[in-house]
Amino acid sequence: MNTMKYIDTMFGKDRLHEKPEYFIKPGWMVFNRPKGFVKLAYKAIATDERGYPLIPDLESYREAIYWYVIMKLTFPKFISGKVGGNSKYAMKYARDTYFYTQ
Repeated sequence: MNTMKYIDTMFGKDRLHEKPEYFIKPGWMVFNRPKGFVKLAYKAIATDERGYPLIPDLESYREAIYWYVIMKLTFPKFISGKVGGNSKYAMKYARDTYFYTQ
């Protein structure tokens, strides 16, 4: 009996028949119901035990990472003249890196 009195005074008799609503604060979800159940579904990036994102075990990801690292390591050296080659080779690096990382 006391519980109903608490609900009536806190939420009002009319509010118990309203549509359930919620709003989100950082770290909290606030509902217009005193008790009940919530079904929650969300999307998240898979992480390891240290919180780093996991890389999918797909060949396209390996290829993208390979070309990204190659581009980051060799392109600045190529531009400064420390690595030989021609602009056609540099453009292939740039094109492949762009293709695989999109």
